[in-house]
Amino acid sequence: MTDDLVLDVRDVKKSYEGLEVLKGIGFGLRRGETKVLVGPSGSGKSTLLRCINHLTPPDEGRIFLSGEEVLEKNIDAMRARIGFVFQDFNLFSHLTVLDNVRICQVKVKGVAADVATERAQQELERVGLGDKASAYPAELSGGQQQRVSIARALAMDPDVLLFDEPTSALDPELTGEVVRVMQKLASDGMTMVVVTHEMSFARQAADELIFMENGYIIEQGPPQQLFSSAANDRTRAFLNVIAEHG
Repeated sequence: MTDDLVLDVRDVKKSYEGLEVLKGIGFGLRRGETKVLVGPSGSGKSTLLRCINHLTPPDEGRIFLSGEEVLEKNIDAMRARIGFVFQDFNLFSHLTVLDNVRICQVKVKGVAADVATERAQQELERVGLGDKASAYPAELSGGQQQRVSIARALAMDPDVLLFDEPTSALDPELTGEVVRVMQKLASDGMTMVVVTHEMSFARQAADELIFMENGYIIEQGPPQQLFSSAANDRTRAFLNVIAEHG
C-alpha cells in the first residue's frame, strides 16, 4: 500500500434484499486530495460513503484508513477518525452551537472541556460562525447549521472528511456559503470525499471526479478531462445534463 494513501477502498460490494447497490467499488485517496463522486440517483454514491465508516457495513471488500483496516471490532476508534457531514445537519437541538461542536471531542476523544471549548471556537471561526457560539440550531439558517456540522467534524481532527450531498437540503443562496467553506477546506489540503451535484465545486476543488452508475465506477479522472472529453458516453451525457441545470 502506498504510504500516503489515507483511504484505500478495495472491491466493496453491498446488496439490500437481493438488490446489488455496489458491485465492486475501489479507489484510493491520498493525503490532501479531494475526490468528488457524481452520478444519477441510485448509483450507490451515498451507500459507498456509509460503507466506508460502516454505518452500512459492506458485504464484501476491504477498506483501509491510513494503513489500518476498518473493521467492526475497531469501528468506534475508526469513526473518530472519519468525519461525516450529512445532508440534514444532525445537530442536537437542545445544545448551543458551541456545545454541538465540542461534545464529540469530550465524549468520544476524552478531551478536557476547556481544550474542547477553545478548539470548538476555532473551528466555528474557520467556517465563519464565531459569533454564533451561544445560539441554538433553530436560530440558524440551514446553511449556518450545515457549517456548524462541518465545524463539528473538523474539531475531531479526522484523517478524512466525507460529505454526503451537504447542500441538497439548501436553497441556492445558502448552498453558496457552504460550498465556499468546502472550497477553502480543499485549498487548505483537507482530505475529502464529496458526493455532490454542485459542479462548480467539482470543477474548482476536485483532484479527481468519479462517475458512478448502477453500482460501478464508470469513469474517473481530472475534472477538466471528464468535463471536456470524457471517454464514456454515459459520463458525457450525465455531465452535460448536470451542467445545463447547474
